[in-house]
Amino acid sequence: MRLFIGLPFSHQVRRDLLRVQKQLQKNAVKGNFTAVENFHLTLTFLGEVKEDRLPVVFDALASVPMGPFALTLDRLGSFEGGIWYLAPRPSPALMEGQVRLAQIFRERGFRLEASPYIPHVTLGRKILLRKGYCPPATLSRPILARSEGPWLFLSHRVEGALRYDVLTP
Repeated sequence: MRLFIGLPFSHQVRRDLLRVQKQLQKNAVKGNFTAVENFHLTLTFLGEVKEDRLPVVFDALASVPMGPFALTLDRLGSFEGGIWYLAPRPSPALMEGQVRLAQIFRERGFRLEASPYIPHVTLGRKILLRKGYCPPATLSRPILARSEGPWLFLSHRVEGALRYDVLTP
């Protein structure tokens, strides 16, 4: 099972993220855009996890209280490979919670990525924007989100489409 810990968003926030994504899509020559129901903010990517380890995952997740807290998403950016994202303004609650989550999962034997954590919501991958189009670095209308805490997600394909489903104990 391919698993990650993340923050889900309300319907309203996903709709606002879609508005930003549509601007990129309108100005893209090509790209693979995230499905609106898959919008989330990853905290810790666990990777492939055997089903018999799920109790350990849920126990670790429950041991790190995180939330509720507010996020303001307003910084548009890209990573190598045409990955476009929207990032939140600095949030001590988010960063402290992510550090605690990563620490507890490492203590419980999970091998996590060593790269620095950069909080973001992926809008799309392999995006090539049309020549001359330069999206704004900061949104004029920030997206306000509220997190009630982290959830466990399963990443899998259903009839060829990528889906992120919340798992519960």
